[in-house]
Amino acid sequence: MAISRRRFIRNASAAAAATTTLGMPAIVRAAEEATILGLFDYTGAYAEVGPLMERGAKLALEEAGYQAGTVKLRMVTRDAETKASSATRRSEEAIDSDGARFIVGPWSSGVALAVVEVAKNKKVMHWFSGGTEDVSGKRCNRYSFQWAASPWTAMDAVLGGLKKENPSVKNLYLFITDYAFGWFLQKYVTELAPKHGMQVVGADRQPLGQREYSSYVTKAAAANPDAIFMANFGLDAISAARQLQSFGLTPKIPLVMSWSSGVEELIQMSPELRENVIFGSNFYYTVDTPLAERFVASYKKVDPQGNPPGYAPAAGYALMRTTIEGIRRANSAEVPKVIKALEGATIDDITGKLTIQANNHQSIRPFFVCKTKSAIDMKDPFDFGTVIAQSATPQPAELNECKDIGEL
Repeated sequence: MAISRRRFIRNASAAAAATTTLGMPAIVRAAEEATILGLFDYTGAYAEVGPLMERGAKLALEEAGYQAGTVKLRMVTRDAETKASSATRRSEEAIDSDGARFIVGPWSSGVALAVVEVAKNKKVMHWFSGGTEDVSGKRCNRYSFQWAASPWTAMDAVLGGLKKENPSVKNLYLFITDYAFGWFLQKYVTELAPKHGMQVVGADRQPLGQREYSSYVTKAAAANPDAIFMANFGLDAISAARQLQSFGLTPKIPLVMSWSSGVEELIQMSPELRENVIFGSNFYYTVDTPLAERFVASYKKVDPQGNPPGYAPAAGYALMRTTIEGIRRANSAEVPKVIKALEGATIDDITGKLTIQANNHQSIRPFFVCKTKSAIDMKDPFDFGTVIAQSATPQPAELNECKDIGEL
């Protein structure tokens, strides 16, 4: 029997109402999925850092159950190679072929500045953890965020800690790695030293991957400084520290590792080499916050040697966790909604409370300064140092070069 159009519509409406009454939605919408690119360095100058960052990022995803609100999460990884060209190409590939809309990493500041442009052009959200202020300064845009403390905050904290432990220190000699990370730290050490009763009496810039420091050590010794202040990282820092000691310059005078991993470097240094060292870091595993305590316990279980986490795995964890938190707050995988959910927000972080400045996307959070312990004072093989100072004092607004963060 033919059914009239009016009766068909009436019957269809009744059926839809019945399924709704029974608690079944008339239309089932597929769950959203957010693909996050872990852009880590597995080769190149920072090859040792990539696996550590990935391990931290995975812990954050596992902790969240690969879910943020109603959004399912997945991570894809690419090798940044510590090269801007590689990071750019592989970011674009992951965006175009894997549907990545969120990026965490890489490690190098110089490489990250290339990724900032990818994020802006492709309209994907990007979290970075390094030492250049350009991400939240003159290269700022609505799509990139900075987790690490600003270079100004970090160097102000380290200089204050150095002076507290060594009141007689007045003259500093700088060892600077020659790219964006080192340049900004040098800039603020030089500008802030007088505030703390010190001055810079000499500085040398060394290329990334430098292993021979004898000529630099000879120049430093000739300047007769009261402390050696280093703005380098990883094997560069360890190599410089060994040669400073072999020439007898340290530990006679303090060695400052101003932007340190907090663990991964120190574990490779002998107790003698760690003597009379001040180190600054964006994370140290004894930081007294509930989230840090949980993260450290989880990390020790997955680290092959049971080591506590340093800055690199902490950065991987925190970058992923802040990304997840933004998606959770927005309850959406849509990048503009996630960005707006994070701008101006205060969230719990492994370092304590973290506030994201809406005008430049710089995180306001503590930077930690530690003094190393002698071998006889160490309670266990990883008890490298004690936190002697920390600061979350933000960079003065007039110094920040982000004048217009732009539109989405």
